[in-house]
Amino acid sequence: MPYVTSSGRRLYYEVAGEGFPVLMHHGFAQSAQSWIDAGWRDLLAKQARVITFDILGHGRSDTPHDIEAYRMEERMADVIAVANAAGTHRFDMLGFSLGGRVALGMAFQRPEHLRSLIVGGMHARATMLTAESMNRRTATLRNGSVRALRRALGLNAVRSRDLPDPDPEALALSDEGLLDWPGVAGDLHSLDIPTLMFVGEHDRMKVWVEEDAASIPGVKYICCPDVDHIGSFDHSDLAGSSVIKFLSRIASAPGETTA
Repeated sequence: MPYVTSSGRRLYYEVAGEGFPVLMHHGFAQSAQSWIDAGWRDLLAKQARVITFDILGHGRSDTPHDIEAYRMEERMADVIAVANAAGTHRFDMLGFSLGGRVALGMAFQRPEHLRSLIVGGMHARATMLTAESMNRRTATLRNGSVRALRRALGLNAVRSRDLPDPDPEALALSDEGLLDWPGVAGDLHSLDIPTLMFVGEHDRMKVWVEEDAASIPGVKYICCPDVDHIGSFDHSDLAGSSVIKFLSRIASAPGETTA
């Protein structure tokens, strides 16, 4: 199994397909396996080299009980470490939910690594905007109710037998480590990376995502019909074809180079 070490911590990653790399960052309580289960990896691997990984505190990666390991700076360092281990410096980045927040951070703090930005189910505002719901789920985790939390979030049980049981404290810290992130909503008007945003029609964050998308020059915005937050991920057919077209258009742009 391939692992890379970032800041002394091990991260599990996988690579599939051929072409310009797409690095995919999953959401809270998901894993690299989630991209396979929902069909995203196979869809994108038809035209790209897909890099997925278990983010810190999740899946087969390390699960430190140290909140500093889960801050935005460390998360972005993890992304770059995984990309380098997979043999690339520059990539398209697709982040869903928590992963979308990290992708937005990368776009403004590490833009030299991104050819394009794809954000699913996440706005660009300060994390504290949804602190109340995040605090409720960390309390649930610390009561040992990982299974109840997954049901509440609409997450399916992990299908892979290779994944260890979730670490409740690591998941709780994974949430809390980003509570101080101020967001980048005020800077979206200056974003000059090709960007696509998608969100479920019934996602409670839809209004913020729409408003943020309206601030980004040339953004491609997709509203996935009849689904909620996790539904826009689980039904990869809803936004997937638009993501494929978006990446194809970027690849054919004049002057575009490889990773």
